Amino acid sequence: MKKGFTLIELLAVIVILGIIATIVVPTINDTINNSREDAYKQQKESILDAARKWGTENTRKLPLNNGESIEKSLKCLKEEGYLKSDKKIIDPTTDKEMNGCVKITYEASNNQYKYTYQSTCSSSEVCE
Repeated sequence: MKKGFTLIELLAVIVILGIIATIVVPTINDTINNSREDAYKQQKESILDAARKWGTENTRKLPLNNGESIEKSLKCLKEEGYLKSDKKIIDPTTDKEMNGCVKITYEASNNQYKYTYQSTCSSSEVCE
């Protein structure tokens, strides 16, 4: 009597492994993409927190009229010590360095400032 697997048994195993792979691979990719998106959101929140701290310490430089805004670049936030200057800020979704700005807009209706991250700066800012 011969020992081993028949061709039918091997094909059945290969088909089962293929089915499992088609189920598992997309799930793994979704998990990776979701974790990158979560990391990006956390990265943006850290940047916005740094800009809020800058705004708290530099209230005289903030806009005062409704809808008026200023931009604060990541470069300046680093140079002024609000973000770690020894590390590049990497976008987890693209693996490229983030070099944008935080736009700070005054909203008179609720007497608050709105902080939003922008991937590009519309003005060239001189860091102080």
